Amino acid sequence: MLELEILGSNATAPTREGPASCYLLHTETGVVLVDAGPGSLLAYCSRYELDRLRGIVVTHMHADHSLDLMAWAYRWTFPEVLPRIPLFVPEGETDRLAAFDAVFGIPTLPTMNRPITQSFETRELPRDGTTVHEVDGVGFRSFAAHHSVPSAALRFEGPDGRTVAFSSDTGYRAPVVEAAREADVFVCEATYLEADEQALHGHGHLTARMAGALAAEAGARHLVLTHFADPADWEEGHGHAKEAFDGQVSVAVPGTAFVP
Repeated sequence: MLELEILGSNATAPTREGPASCYLLHTETGVVLVDAGPGSLLAYCSRYELDRLRGIVVTHMHADHSLDLMAWAYRWTFPEVLPRIPLFVPEGETDRLAAFDAVFGIPTLPTMNRPITQSFETRELPRDGTTVHEVDGVGFRSFAAHHSVPSAALRFEGPDGRTVAFSSDTGYRAPVVEAAREADVFVCEATYLEADEQALHGHGHLTARMAGALAAEAGARHLVLTHFADPADWEEGHGHAKEAFDGQVSVAVPGTAFVP
């Protein structure tokens, strides 16, 4: 079993449509959180008990994908201390996690003086497309995306071989195509309807039309568009993606679920 649930899909910050980037993968025995954008803890706790969470995978350390890590860590260490769970981040980004603890640790509370360290078993993702990691019986690999910080496209494979892939924030890059190769569900950023070269190829983002073209090149079966700069662009972005991709296209609306 591997089922995708959208908790939040907004770029940069929560809006009335829902939280920033955060997704759940349902496994046979629990759930895995992919990205911990602002609002992810509240959205999760409104639906599920904390003991169902088996691990967190963060695609990159921009705030709209990781800011709630400290909220999760505070809840993991107060009022009771919960068992540590795996936290995966791109290789080389552990210093940013240490900075979380340096700023928000509470030295007068022994269980909260280093909340991130005390809540999570941090593991680095090499982004080589070959190293297989495992969380709650689900294997996954990470691929080098193109963004202003180390960014990991992800490919999860369930025990039955069904696959769910995530582009992370990225411009076009061949490893992202490989992450999505023949994926049953491909969650791909579509930040803009139109953008200049610096936004797309310098900083590293995609338009909805580019997301469709990338999904077509990868031979993905179902494209789920996410990370729109403006939720008002959902419908038009869906149309742009369909111009380049003739498979199924959906928008990552919070509260929706997809079964590969």
